[in-house]
Amino acid sequence: MRTQEEVMQKINYYKEKLADAMEEKEEFSCTSYPELDLIIFSLVDKLEALLWVLEVDLPDGDILERIVGINH
Repeated sequence: MRTQEEVMQKINYYKEKLADAMEEKEEFSCTSYPELDLIIFSLVDKLEALLWVLEVDLPDGDILERIVGINH
């Protein structure tokens, strides 16, 4: 079993990768790059799972909506 510190390190790693991916998406917003979208969704999913493991309360609504600004 992983320690809380190890999980937090993984969370911070995924947050950095997500920030990089979002920055890249904004930079190349005029081009279609579906692989980048999949990377972003995957990172968000991983972050949600790790935060769930740590029993960190997520904000109301979908975390994806808060990060990407998608409205359903």
